[in-house]
Amino acid sequence: MRLVWGAASHVGMLRQQNEDAFVAEEHVFVVADGMGGHNAGEVASALAATGMKNAAVGGFRSAESVVDAVNAANRAIHDASGGPSEQRGMGTTLTALAPLPATTSEPQRVVVANVGDSRAYLLRGGELKQVSADHSYVQELLTEGLITADEARVHPRRNIVTRALGIEGDVNADSWTLPMVLGDRYVLCSDGLVDEVDDKQIELILRSSPNPQQAAEQLVTAANANGGRDNVTVVVVDIVDDVSTTTTSAPTHPAPISTSRRRKVLVAAAIAALLAVGSLATIGWYARGGYYVGFDGRSDTAHLAVFKGRPQQILWFQSTIAVDSGVERREVFPSLAADIDNRPTYSSFARAEAYVNSIRDVVAAQAEGNDG
Repeated sequence: MRLVWGAASHVGMLRQQNEDAFVAEEHVFVVADGMGGHNAGEVASALAATGMKNAAVGGFRSAESVVDAVNAANRAIHDASGGPSEQRGMGTTLTALAPLPATTSEPQRVVVANVGDSRAYLLRGGELKQVSADHSYVQELLTEGLITADEARVHPRRNIVTRALGIEGDVNADSWTLPMVLGDRYVLCSDGLVDEVDDKQIELILRSSPNPQQAAEQLVTAANANGGRDNVTVVVVDIVDDVSTTTTSAPTHPAPISTSRRRKVLVAAAIAALLAVGSLATIGWYARGGYYVGFDGRSDTAHLAVFKGRPQQILWFQSTIAVDSGVERREVFPSLAADIDNRPTYSSFARAEAYVNSIRDVVAAQAEGNDG
């Protein structure tokens, strides 16, 4: 089997510049939706797209290599955001699709990865399903059953994302490995499409447009016809027959390492390196360096706080509370609380505090809605 594709992007009906970027090539397909002041969003999305394109030269061999490319793109954007002042704080969403070759033990597969609220859909057997998971405030509301899908599309806080490339040095990208099935059609898109066109209409357009380029263009046209309030970018990828496709050997994809396990391995390696130079002062500096966000206990009344130090205790050095938000665990959506229990780390107090403040704002807004 092989891939054929089409892509279209438009600034929309209200915006002055297009901060979306995309890649549509044999080995990788990407849609990135940039954010930030001045031209920063455009820079961030371009860095993400270019990074994925360069990483895909020769093709990916495993799902892990796709996620590694996403992580590398994140670091590149984060590093660049420390440059010119107009680029500070820039970030971008990303959704990517990459084909994997057949191996001696597995057939051809497709990897989908995403960070943020740019989406990946799959049309199979005439039925459209969302593959990716939105990392956004409105998705939290949907998950809790507090709003409907139609309400999410017009929600005033629909543009708040809970994950993005470039904001921190590390990012948690979701990924899925799917079998490559003849006749499947994948769609990658920025939120400029889904905010204007519902899933039912997207499905109808995809089913009625056999050519992927035509399908991409028609989806962009539909978004603009429905308001075009944002940049809109669509990439459509079809799985078609190719009798000349050959089987190539490649290592099978190992089970992913959990975030907590990866952190423990990294911390252990850091301690070993520091002990090797015999510097307790250096260990103390490392143990107390950085910030993370978490709850100060496991109970429903535990408070959300910014901690100074490391999530894992190092020797006798313990983290300390830098700011107590006053927000209790029971006030936070369970899915969001689960993310907080992973204790996300931050390079500065300001960034950790900004994350806590955003959660406090969400809790306050929800309380106002319940009172109303």
